[in-house]
Amino acid sequence: MPSRPADYLRVVDDITEQIRSGELSPGDKLPTYAQLSDTYKVSVSTAQAALRLLRDRGLVEGHQGKGTYVAGQATKM
Repeated sequence: MPSRPADYLRVVDDITEQIRSGELSPGDKLPTYAQLSDTYKVSVSTAQAALRLLRDRGLVEGHQGKGTYVAGQATKM
């Protein structure tokens, strides 16, 4: 089933809330694109778009070959 354009915002909103609530802390590793795709029932490209927006907002940091992690200053945003 193709993802709707707003699906990535649902993923962004949920992860943002997890960071703000403290459920995810600075330095915590986020799930892979495939895991996010499965969890949120979206395509891998939608999961990628969500993490890209979270990176643009400074909430997460991507590390080539290692994964995506909650940024150190994320809880202040």
